[in-house]
Amino acid sequence: MKKTLVTLGLLALATAVACKKEAPPAPRAVAEVVAPTSGRVAVTVDGEGYHPATIRAAAGRQLTLVFTRTTDESCGQQLVFPTTNVRRDLPLNQAVEVPVTVPATGSVAFTCGMNMYQGAVVAQ
Repeated sequence: MKKTLVTLGLLALATAVACKKEAPPAPRAVAEVVAPTSGRVAVTVDGEGYHPATIRAAAGRQLTLVFTRTTDESCGQQLVFPTTNVRRDLPLNQAVEVPVTVPATGSVAFTCGMNMYQGAVVAQ
């Protein structure tokens, strides 16, 4: 009887170990993209910042950046484009479209309201 219980216990332990699966690694956030031909770029705002944080596009091109904040655990509730004085609130899980013209050279920066998260649209 004792041997049967030990065998059953070992069998249960072996089954539990065999069935335990590791969670797949989290997908890595995209740090940089080239704007697609549509000119629409989705930007996620989470607890780590903007994804992508850098958007490259041809000089003079018109883009629509679509920001979606996915967490309350960050300072991403507000979006600021300092050089153009554009300021938008980012409601949780709601897309907010912001039109942007790519500069002839250099970049147009965007930040959170506290300037802790930073991103840019860069002319290429």
